[in-house]
Amino acid sequence: MNKITYKDLKKYISENRMERIDKILESRTRDICVLLENIYQPHNFNAVLRTCDNLGIQDIYCINSEKNTKTAKSVSLGAEKWITIKEKAKGETVENFLKKIKKKGYELVGTSPHMQRKTESITKFKAPKKFVIAFGNEEKGLSNELIKHCDKLINIPMYGFSESYNISVTCAITLSLISIKLREKKKISTLSNKDKGLLKLEWYKKSIKNSNLIIKRLEKE
Repeated sequence: MNKITYKDLKKYISENRMERIDKILESRTRDICVLLENIYQPHNFNAVLRTCDNLGIQDIYCINSEKNTKTAKSVSLGAEKWITIKEKAKGETVENFLKKIKKKGYELVGTSPHMQRKTESITKFKAPKKFVIAFGNEEKGLSNELIKHCDKLINIPMYGFSESYNISVTCAITLSLISIKLREKKKISTLSNKDKGLLKLEWYKKSIKNSNLIIKRLEKE
């Protein structure tokens, strides 16, 4: 049999589930992505997954945050099943990892809690056509190495005594402000038909019990 597609799995999934998947796919985008660097608290990592899923952001790039992708599911509420996580390989340099992202046409936007000379308020941020927003370690923020590769740095204005927000809160505020504004102005493009088909296949698999066994049987037919 030819390579399995989502169409081969339709009879194993309910109409309601297929309609739900189709509706969500229409709002998914890869114009905005997220990069997480050295996030070590599982509940923060998974809260970001949940935020991205709810805002229709499909891809998350990870640098040294791999160990958190399968924990604290009570926080993510299953969002890890619907998000594409792209991890830096252990032997790969940060520079090379970032270069590969930029070769796809993305600008790298770093986040910083401090009002620095080169950091602009999120309220004045003019979004590029395609960009990745980077969020750093809970204690130290983004590393100097990653900041060096950023095309822009942004901050969230604060008016209290605290110097920063929790990483998951920073992510939720930043992504909400930017993505909702762009969607209202219709400046976010949806996925290509090819990407929709590939994601639909993955999501069908994750929605069907024992999908691996079903696929193996279909491949033998």
